[in-house]
Amino acid sequence: MHVSNLQKGKILKGIALLSMVAIVAKILSAAYRIPYQNMAGDLGFYVYQQVYPFYGIVIVLAMYGFPVVLSKQRAELLARGMEREAKQVLSLFFYGLMFFSIVVWALLFFFAEVIATMMGDMWLESPIKAMSYIVLLLPFLSVGRGFHQGEGNLIPTAISHVAEQFIRVLFILGLTYLFVQAGSDAYKIGSGAAYGSVIGAAAGVIILLLLTRARWLRQLIHPFKLDFFKLIKGNLDLFKQSLFICLSALLVNLFQLVDAFSVVRLMQSMGVEQIIAFETKGVYDRSQPLIQLGTILTTTLALALVPMLSKALIEGELELASRYQSLSYRLAFLVGGAATVGLMIILKPTNHMLFTDTAGTDVLTVMSMAILLLSSFTTMAAVLQGYNYAYLPAIAVALGFVIKVISNIFLIPFYGTLGAAWSTVLATLVMVVFLLLSFKRTSHLYLGKLTSYMRISGLLLIMAVVVFLWKYGVTIGFADGTRGADTFIALSSVTVGGLVTVIFLFLLPIFTEEEWSSIPKLNKIRAKVRFFLLRG
Repeated sequence: MHVSNLQKGKILKGIALLSMVAIVAKILSAAYRIPYQNMAGDLGFYVYQQVYPFYGIVIVLAMYGFPVVLSKQRAELLARGMEREAKQVLSLFFYGLMFFSIVVWALLFFFAEVIATMMGDMWLESPIKAMSYIVLLLPFLSVGRGFHQGEGNLIPTAISHVAEQFIRVLFILGLTYLFVQAGSDAYKIGSGAAYGSVIGAAAGVIILLLLTRARWLRQLIHPFKLDFFKLIKGNLDLFKQSLFICLSALLVNLFQLVDAFSVVRLMQSMGVEQIIAFETKGVYDRSQPLIQLGTILTTTLALALVPMLSKALIEGELELASRYQSLSYRLAFLVGGAATVGLMIILKPTNHMLFTDTAGTDVLTVMSMAILLLSSFTTMAAVLQGYNYAYLPAIAVALGFVIKVISNIFLIPFYGTLGAAWSTVLATLVMVVFLLLSFKRTSHLYLGKLTSYMRISGLLLIMAVVVFLWKYGVTIGFADGTRGADTFIALSSVTVGGLVTVIFLFLLPIFTEEEWSSIPKLNKIRAKVRFFLLRG
């Protein structure tokens, strides 16, 4: 039992570390799109966003999917002293993934024209071919990370992933600048950005090799014999668990993929001219970095609590686990709600500040509703995984995917990208409701007291009123509508909203003293703020 608990502790620490690394990667992934759009324009942004889901899916698979399967498999074999079998599994995974990657790359590369036509834009062929090479790096990233994760060494995974994102962002922005200065069209710029993503992933592989002295690569040279059917049958649950976790992480990429294949085509069916449809889709894609940035803090807080929840469950402290569960939901409601409400109020100046003009503000306003819903879904999915119900979020993702496809088909021909925005909100709402109802049936759902949510709602209302009045007053003083003026309005409104939220959060009984103690670092800040405000 003691060994088992140590193994579980390793897994929990590993999940927490990799999740924090993923947060850094998300910040980079969201932030670079803003200068990219400023340089490439809405048309250039549209081109890159059309092919980005292919990259996003591969990176999620290489971070959460295949390495999880391999690391768990090897950890169990090594714990039983079966080193030879561990080498065989390593080879099986690598060569199996290599075969899979070559097939997928061939489909993307040789059918790029068909895929581009399906997207409604034949000129996307070159960017699709450029992005297709990312698939060939999947075996190296997955096996390199999974090999060392199976030995409990998570440093290579963490360093390679963050370095990969830094290098990727540098090359994307650098190549974009060079292509723009050279007067290249949007599709060449998009291809350059795609190659920047491939270079970043290749750098991740090189860093993995350097950090690990290519130990995992050298082991692949050994011949192996393995009963494939026995392996698959004996580890079916392991594959299922990995697939479930992977599907939850793929949610945003899957929705983007649906939009890539449907928005332009459906807008053209309305009679919208090609170039207008392309640029309108580019404006719609402005919502992606806003959503990512809006959900990062919630994800951070949820990830800080979920390992403690899982630890409580392992130790049989069900009441403590329920308290952590309730606290994570309320934090998601508070932070996700503040981001959603605040952004909706200041979206027009924020749009101008970040993306050069105010086009698509109505669409972005609707899409900002998804921040609260995605925050809630991410938190509930993490909690459910802690309770070993990882299949429920996976089912929810599949349900949301179907609803997104169907609602896009019905709404976009009538409402354009506004319909696509409502489609995302509707699909995400259904997913959250599905998780609530499903979790309730397990008898483990604990939301906490209703009064806590009412207090949070009151706090959000106060924040909304203060931010609205501030924005209204400042707008009167800066009525020229320049980008500089809107930048001041947006940033000052965010500052005021943040201060109001923090002050009322620290002063009002939103959370109990026991709950505050669950987040030591934040509790120390709270004590200092309360002392400063109440000492008089």
